[in-house]
Parts: sequence; C-alpha cells; structure tokens
Amino acid sequence: MRRAICLTVAVLIVVLSLAGCRSIEVPDPAEQDDRGPWWDVEQAEILVWQADDPAFAQEMALEGSGLVAHDGMLLATSEKYAHVLQIDPVTLKVETFVMDLPQYAEIEGLTVDGGELLLCDEANAAVWAAGLPSEKTNGRLGVRRLELVGFELSGGKLGVEGITVDQGPPHEVYLVLERTGAKEEGCRATIFKLSRQEDQLMPSADPLVIPMEDCNWRLTALQFWNGRLLALKTRYPGERYEVVVIDRETGSLTTVLDMTDLLIGVRNDGWGNNIEGVTVTKDGSLWLISDNAMTDKARTVKPPPARDKTLLMRFPPLHLPRVH
Repeated sequence: MRRAICLTVAVLIVVLSLAGCRSIEVPDPAEQDDRGPWWDVEQAEILVWQADDPAFAQEMALEGSGLVAHDGMLLATSEKYAHVLQIDPVTLKVETFVMDLPQYAEIEGLTVDGGELLLCDEANAAVWAAGLPSEKTNGRLGVRRLELVGFELSGGKLGVEGITVDQGPPHEVYLVLERTGAKEEGCRATIFKLSRQEDQLMPSADPLVIPMEDCNWRLTALQFWNGRLLALKTRYPGERYEVVVIDRETGSLTTVLDMTDLLIGVRNDGWGNNIEGVTVTKDGSLWLISDNAMTDKARTVKPPPARDKTLLMRFPPLHLPRVH
C-alpha cells in the first residue's frame, strides 16, 4: 500500500511557522523559462516505503545518499552498508541489493551509464562500476574499480559527493568534490569533467572551480535533467537547502528551488533532513533522500536503529522549463 504524508497548504503553514515562514514569489509565466520555482513546495509529500529487508526500513540508520531515476524506479545507496535500494515510486516497495565493496567504503552518489551503475566512494576516493539491479542478479551486484587517469582524488570526510553522466554529445561523467579550502583562503567546490574509455576515467576539460560564500556551504548530488546540471547546495548545520542549476562553462549557480523552511520543519516529526540525493523522474517530479545518521565507520554489516528516520520526499512539478 502506498503511504504518503502529504504536506498540504494548511499543514505546511504550520510547519513553516515554526521555522519562520517565507513566501515564494512565482515569476510571471512569460519569464519562467529558466527561473524557478519549478516544483511545488506546498504540495510536497513524504513517502513511507516497505523494504524487503527490515534492516533497510526508514527507521534504521541506513544513511541514504545518492539517488537516481532509472527505468521507472528510484535507485538509492546506503552509504556505509554497501547496498543499493531499488524503490518503486508507485507501490513504495523496496528491494535491496548488496555489493562486494571494501570494508568502510562510503558510497555517496550513483548514476546510470549505459547498462551499469557508476558509484562514487568518498572514503576510498574511488569510482566503482556495478551491474544494474534485476531479478537475475539474485540480490547481489558485482563491482569493479575504475582507473582514474590524469587527475587525483583524496579520500576522507570532505570528498566526492556526487556523480552524473551527460549522455551528450559529448558523453561526459561529472564528479563533484563537495568542498576544499579553509576560512582564511576561502572554500570552493570542484566539478571534474571526465571522459570514459572502458574502465578508465580521464579529464575531458578543465574542472569547474566554484567559490562558496563561506566554508559551511557545500555542493552534492549532481543530476543531469532536461539538458541542465542540477545539484544540491546546502549550508551546515542544517541552515540552508537549495536546488541549483550549474552553468557548465562558468560554474555560476542559479537557485531554482529553496526548500529551507520545509526541511527544517520536518525535523519536528522525526525525519532526518541531511539531504544528499536528488533526482527527477519522467513526470517532472523532484525526489530527495536524506542521510539520517552520522557514523564515522560502520561497525555492523547492516544498519542499526536510528534516532531520525530516512526522508524520502517528492515535489510535484509546478512549472517546468524548456529543454535545453
């Protein structure tokens, strides 16, 4: 059975009043081609799924991270527990698939490239290729590590936080480093533009270096949609939540959806709001998933219970821009 917690206008007003309600100005339709809001915050809904493995219910510390829409399904990662979750957006049933990854891997993002998944691993500064979930895989996904040629990544807690593929032309893989730098010199996010040749990734152009307003901001969760490069721009600790469009030539950012008040409000109902995955489905709906726990390293094979629940949220389309 599909269970949704609909944040209707009346309920939303109550939620936002707790965080300081701010109205959303909708541009004149004649000027909306490239301006937001493209999605309806007032009709956002929280979805409750049914997992085939109780360890990956939303009450568990599964640390949802990357999110991508593929073939009518949503695919998400359990960051530290080497699992891909296949979520049916209609029935909200979830199938889990385990991957044979190194101990303490941290899968922060995933995308689909041809007939397989690409996953970015923050802890190991790596990109992995894996098979797509299906009944034939018997709940397991084989993986292999791609070789990074001509550039380097560093593992750690401020590393790669998103990956996406521009189906092109040109066919490029985009990989985001959430934040580098320090207060004295200023902080920045970096997006690598890569070409893929079989099991190698190499630079196809200079990386985009994007200055952040201060060192509490970061970029995560890359997603190509309608010819645009989307990302999440968030400010620690839980102060700002925005969906932005990134200019692929200059790196300039344009905010197309501000979700700050709404996502601050959901904490009151026990939902984790550390959003780390974003995707758009064919009907134009925007979907988000949260990392609901802060774990240094996984100490168990499967997630333990969590204080906050994993948030899966859908925003219906309000006004969608033209395809670039």
